[in-house]
Amino acid sequence: MLAFDSRAARVAWTVALTGLLLGAVYAIRHTLLMFVFAILLAYLLAPVVMIVDRFSSSRFPRALSLGIVYVVLLGAAAAVFSVAGSRVAAEASQLASFIPAYIREPQRLEQLPLPWWLRTYQQELMNFVIEQIQARQDRIVPMLTSAGKGLVSAVGSAVILVIVPILSFFFLKDAPEIRDEIVAQFPPARQPMVRDLLADVHLLMGRFVRAIVLLALATFTIFSIALGLFDVRFAALLSALAAVGEFIPVAGPAATGAAILLVAMLSGSGNVLALLVFLIVYRLFLDYVLQPYLMGHGVELPPLAIVFAILAGEELGGILGMFLSIPVLAILRIVYVHYRKHQSVAV
Repeated sequence: MLAFDSRAARVAWTVALTGLLLGAVYAIRHTLLMFVFAILLAYLLAPVVMIVDRFSSSRFPRALSLGIVYVVLLGAAAAVFSVAGSRVAAEASQLASFIPAYIREPQRLEQLPLPWWLRTYQQELMNFVIEQIQARQDRIVPMLTSAGKGLVSAVGSAVILVIVPILSFFFLKDAPEIRDEIVAQFPPARQPMVRDLLADVHLLMGRFVRAIVLLALATFTIFSIALGLFDVRFAALLSALAAVGEFIPVAGPAATGAAILLVAMLSGSGNVLALLVFLIVYRLFLDYVLQPYLMGHGVELPPLAIVFAILAGEELGGILGMFLSIPVLAILRIVYVHYRKHQSVAV
């Protein structure tokens, strides 16, 4: 007769519960993403809410000052995105009608005014571009055609315009109560550690969200000016693409930079060499000056860990996984540091 092994039973039970938990998380992943976006929006609006609340706390209830901030900021953002989105959508449609001309008449590529340093390799470069366009023409044109519609429909999405701001409102309104409730779930001896941990995570997420949005806005503004000065066609569309690329670490800026250079070459507009120099200089300025200044020392991760997180995030969640990979890894690092600190104090 086989003896009952309590240790093996506990391990099996733990594995089963973990599997059920992961399955439940996967099943409600879309709902969880709405909460994630709501938290990110709350961190973005938190500084303005704190300033308004500081001056109006003695006159109005906090919920009222919070509502004023929402109406003003979200209304202004909707107006700006409506104007910019219309122009981006128009240029996306123009680009969608521009590329098929090269698909139907590849010999037009040979007439492009390439810079002197590329003329030696003109034939090889043209052959490569033609092969890539023809191999992907079934996907390129529909993607560009739907890009503008996608931007407009995204702005008009009920999930973005209604559910996420409402959730974010409650996160901002009830943040202290939520924090205290989380801390209360732990034994009294561990509550100070949990409180410090949540404070560090709060500081990290605030810096990350505000920095990434400011970087995207700076990129859109500077690229709009620079591409206009370089006389590059589809400047608004390419600037918006570069701004969106800032939300995807490493891969986003590289892909958008290559796309900008390719469009500039295909359209025969702008000085490609000067544009390449601008992209390199701006990237260095962003990575070594502006980004460290905005983020401070919150995201302290080695480059190898960042690359691993990006690749793992792409495997697990695509583009959204790449965007969330860095803050998730940084939070895990904070948890590990606090755990080690608590263990050393306990010893």
